[in-house]
Amino acid sequence: MTKKEIISLLILVGVLSFATYKYQTRAFTETKSQYLMDTVVEISSTSKSKTISKQIDSVFVFIKNLEAKLNEFQPDSWLSKVNNSMETSFPMDDDIYEMLVIADSLYKMTGGAFDPTIKPVWDMWGFNSESPTIPDSLEIKEELKKVGFNRIQFDKKKLVKPVEMQIALGAIAKGYILDKARAYMFSIGLDNGYISCRSSMTFFGNPIPQVVYVQHPRKTDDYIASFKILNNSVGTSGDYQQFFEINGKRYHHIINPFTGYPVEAVHSVTVLNHSAAWADGLSTALFLMQPEAAIEAVKRIPDCNAIIYYTKDGSIVSLKTLGILDSSLTEKI
Repeated sequence: MTKKEIISLLILVGVLSFATYKYQTRAFTETKSQYLMDTVVEISSTSKSKTISKQIDSVFVFIKNLEAKLNEFQPDSWLSKVNNSMETSFPMDDDIYEMLVIADSLYKMTGGAFDPTIKPVWDMWGFNSESPTIPDSLEIKEELKKVGFNRIQFDKKKLVKPVEMQIALGAIAKGYILDKARAYMFSIGLDNGYISCRSSMTFFGNPIPQVVYVQHPRKTDDYIASFKILNNSVGTSGDYQQFFEINGKRYHHIINPFTGYPVEAVHSVTVLNHSAAWADGLSTALFLMQPEAAIEAVKRIPDCNAIIYYTKDGSIVSLKTLGILDSSLTEKI
C-alpha cells in the first residue's frame, strides 16, 4: 500500500468514525404547547429519542389528568365533589394531602393571611364571570364566617371539614402540577428542558442559565424586570392576572381573608424555589403580607428568593432578596 493510499484510508476511517459519533450522539429538540390550566402550557426538551414528540404529548396528558382532579371549578373533580358534598369526612387523596401540607405551612407563616378556604368570598367577586362586581359589604361579612383553614382537620388518611366550607388550592395547583410533570418527564427519559404556564415555570437539566422576564403590572406588552436562573422554578402572582376596574380603581383576585377585599398597594410578587409548588404558593402568600415583612420571611427559607413590586409614596418600587440581586437583575422602574 502506498503512502497516498494509507493517508486516504486514515482519512476515510476518520470520517466514518466522526459520522458514527454524530449518529450515536445525535439529539432531537422539541417544543410544544397546549391550552391547559386556563393558560398556555409550553414544554420543551432535548433527547436522543426520535419519539420525543410523542413523549411530550404524554406529558400533556399527564398534566390534563392531574388538573382534572385538582380544579375546583370542574364539577367532576375531586375538590369540587368535596366542596359540594353534604358530608364532613372524606378519604384523603395523596395529591391533595401534599398540597394541604404546603397550604398549612403558608397559612401559619402568614398568620392566616394565606387561606385556601377563601373560595366562598372569592366567588362573590365573579372574577370568572363576564360581569364581575363589587359584592355588598354585609354579604362579604356573612361569607367570611365560612372561612378559616384552622377549622379543617386532615392527615394522610382523611379530610374533615365543616359542610359549608370550601377549599381552593389554585394558588398552589399550577406549581404542584409542574413539579409532578417534571418528575414524570424524568421517568420517561426527558431529563432536561422546561415547563412553562406563564405565571409558573420550572427549568431542569440545562447547562446554561435561562433568562426570566417579570410582567410589568401596568404595561401589558412590557416587562418590569429580568434575571437569570439555572435549573430552578419560578412563581409569580400579580394584580394584573385577574381583575376589573370600576371608577378608576382596580379590584383583583388576591383576596385578604380578614377583610374579604383585594390586597391593596402590592402589584407583583415573584418567587424562586427548587419546588414550583412552593414558588407558586409563596408568591401568593407573600402578596398577602406587608412587603417588608414578606421579604424578611423569604430570607428565613433556604434557597428561596423573591422580588416584590408595590406602590410607595405614589410610585412603584421594589424589594428583593440578595439572590435576586446576584442573578443579573435588570429593572425598568
